[in-house]
Amino acid sequence: MENASLSPAEREALKRDFFLSLHCSLPGNVVSFDAEKQTAEIQPAVKVGSMSYPILADVPVFMPVPFEVHPGDACLVVFSDVDIDRWLETGEAAVPNSARRHSLSDGFAFVGFRTG
Repeated sequence: MENASLSPAEREALKRDFFLSLHCSLPGNVVSFDAEKQTAEIQPAVKVGSMSYPILADVPVFMPVPFEVHPGDACLVVFSDVDIDRWLETGEAAVPNSARRHSLSDGFAFVGFRTG
């Protein structure tokens, strides 16, 4: 059997790959807003090298007080530890639909930051 231990360089590469796939929060900008559903399409405002993140669809928007959300508004997208689809559908505690963790599909947008 081969030696299962990793070299320091292999451990660092593994950590780098893991952290690149883990999403906790990203700054972004509103592309469009659905006032009825209180969801938005969000374009993350950072790049990985020369690559842009995809537009995030159907992101629930946190709105502590009613105000208008417009394309171009700055926001912070925070990613859930688990798949939020079933919770969004029912509002009830439930087993997640999938094993997704920190996915770009499970973000919440906090709008209202002042930029520029």
